[in-house]
Amino acid sequence: MSKSRWLVVALICSLVAMPTISNAQAPDSTKEQAQDFVRDVLRGLLGPNWNLFAHGGFATDDRFLLQRAVNTIDGERALKSSTGFNIGGGAGVDILLRMGLRASYTFKSSDLNFRTNNGNGSDALNIDDVGTVKSHTAALEVMRYMLPSRAAISPYGTLGIQGTWWVLDEKSTLVTSSGASTPFSGGLLFSFGVQFKATDKWSGRLESTLSGGHNPFTGNKSFRAFSGPTIDEPTSIGRTDFRLAGVYHFGKPKMPTVTPPVARK
Repeated sequence: MSKSRWLVVALICSLVAMPTISNAQAPDSTKEQAQDFVRDVLRGLLGPNWNLFAHGGFATDDRFLLQRAVNTIDGERALKSSTGFNIGGGAGVDILLRMGLRASYTFKSSDLNFRTNNGNGSDALNIDDVGTVKSHTAALEVMRYMLPSRAAISPYGTLGIQGTWWVLDEKSTLVTSSGASTPFSGGLLFSFGVQFKATDKWSGRLESTLSGGHNPFTGNKSFRAFSGPTIDEPTSIGRTDFRLAGVYHFGKPKMPTVTPPVARK
């Protein structure tokens, strides 16, 4: 990933890992705090705190590989995917006032293109639509809200793991999936976004997701490209997804409890 991506990842990790202020100021013992935490989590899992969501948007991938062009003028060209679409859905649960879990599935599809990479702005080696790369991603994430999860507007960050299965539809002899046997990659997943409440039952989410995994064009059983000798073939690539989601909540919004002040003697 680029340096800017790692900065975003660091901010998200600090957001997800940040303890609640109430826990930091609670006078209870460590044992009592642990018992209360387990009780609250179980109450959240067993209570009407679940939600279903569907999302859609667009996504971009890093460069798959760089090759030297053959049977033409000297130069280099990179295999890249165009901006594609994504669609999916999943289920989640708010286990605490500002923390939740979610599991999701996402399908993505985008066209593959060769792009001139000579550094002079030329497009002489461009080749459009040589294939369509598709992916199926399953993810499990921990969500951390900055405000209560059912607040009118609540920014959030997530940290999770994901697994991706790649599929290639060839439209040119320059790429092939022969022998690939549906490459699989797994890795970390980071998201940040904002959830906005529409009604007591419906919310919307606008989010950006950063993920990384094995390059499907690298390895013994990977997809192949035949534009020319390979110069650079990264073992892993990054992906950025931008999504708009609709969320349906079961049950009533969870309201924070207020402890009455203790009267002084």
